[in-house]
Amino acid sequence: MKRITFVAAAALAGVLLLACACSPKITGAASPKFLPVSEISTLAYDTIPQWELPEDSLYMNCPEPNFSNILPPPDSSSPAFQKDLERYKWGKQQRSTPRGKQASYESLYGIVRMATIYSDLLGFVIHPSTTPAIYRLMLYSGETAYRNTMAIKDKHKRKRPFELMEEDIWGEFDGDYLRGDGSYPSGHTALGWTTALVLAEIAPEYKDQILERGRQYGESRVIVGAHWQSDVDAGYMIGASTFDAIQNDPRYKLHLQEARKEYQTLKNNSH
Repeated sequence: MKRITFVAAAALAGVLLLACACSPKITGAASPKFLPVSEISTLAYDTIPQWELPEDSLYMNCPEPNFSNILPPPDSSSPAFQKDLERYKWGKQQRSTPRGKQASYESLYGIVRMATIYSDLLGFVIHPSTTPAIYRLMLYSGETAYRNTMAIKDKHKRKRPFELMEEDIWGEFDGDYLRGDGSYPSGHTALGWTTALVLAEIAPEYKDQILERGRQYGESRVIVGAHWQSDVDAGYMIGASTFDAIQNDPRYKLHLQEARKEYQTLKNNSH
């Protein structure tokens, strides 16, 4: 599949295509099991250790690129900030609509939420017990993108919309712990966009639907008041650039191959 990136990320790609000099341990995945999405409730997602990741759970991690020296600082001056304010107001208007309900559902961070979103789209359950190779690829790719936002968040410490507006964050999952965490760039968005790009590599026939949901996952951060639009745009950029960079990681190449094989097996078993 032709790589899909934001135009702005193209300028970063040359800087980020780093070769990993270490020799990571590569482990195989277990056999997949087709489980129709109608049976997704039979599997527990809340018991998946979202933060207790394997030691080798990142791609492109030796050395890590310094995104804080690459991405421009957030612009909170007028008129550049006017778009952020307009989008914030737009987001609040969506909260009573079906789009707002979706944004609330998507406010849960991480691959656990990505897995449920794309299970519904693809028609089979994505879970470490049923699709270990696909889940591993999504987890490692998404976490790599998320970690690439952390230094920049700490550098700029930008106030989130709900903080600046002296409101409570809106949504089902996010909590007040986000105060002081840093709004720029959006880690949710970076994770979500990288995950979408990677999954589109596995299931290209669903490319448009996958990428649209990946875009919406970032947009949902505006609706719940967790991020400004410029935070989300920077998250898309980090996600796209991370996707380009991990193409050089030997573990990513192997994991992608195994995930594609698993996907084909699941497709064959669905008929």
